[in-house]
Amino acid sequence: MATFDALCPHCRARLKIDPEVKGIIDSTPAADPKTFENLDAAVGHLRAQDSERESKFLASLEAEKGKKEVLERKFEELFKKAGEDDKPLIREIDLD
Repeated sequence: MATFDALCPHCRARLKIDPEVKGIIDSTPAADPKTFENLDAAVGHLRAQDSERESKFLASLEAEKGKKEVLERKFEELFKKAGEDDKPLIREIDLD
């Protein structure tokens, strides 16, 4: 059988596998992409992340402020439904 290439799912290295010997006969490590061209670009990216993080925090803070009202309304609706249900509660012990 012929050798075949595969990508390692963990490190993204290219592996050349020989099925006859049941092993890897060659490997090429994945290239590390250069993330930023210079230090200024990296600092700009970090500042953008800071503003994004701040906006997400403020959004979650606003959601938490309204959470109490939402839970109270849900409780009121469930309380109304429970009050409208006139069926007596049947417990398993009552069925014996």
